[in-house]
Amino acid sequence: MRAARRKRGLAVDVLGLIIGAVVLPASAHDNAAGTALLDQAAEQGGMRLEKALVDQGFKEEVIIPAVLMGIDVEFVRSNPADQGKGFVPQPNRWVVEEVR
Repeated sequence: MRAARRKRGLAVDVLGLIIGAVVLPASAHDNAAGTALLDQAAEQGGMRLEKALVDQGFKEEVIIPAVLMGIDVEFVRSNPADQGKGFVPQPNRWVVEEVR
């Protein structure tokens, strides 16, 4: 039996605590995950959620609902000096990946 491929996404606060999680088919676009995570984060954070840091893969399908909810979306761009080095955690955005 072959396992189905899945795409997983997490929304975390500045401490790395999970405030949203989504599991979608691997064929789903990143924007579908982003929109679902944004909805969950807004529900959990209420009026305290002011800013979301996202990578360059997210498009208007995520930004427009965020703006309508009063959430500022900031794209975290990778450092050009890190090109070709493999996975390099980006400041502030990869707090969920940190080992504490």
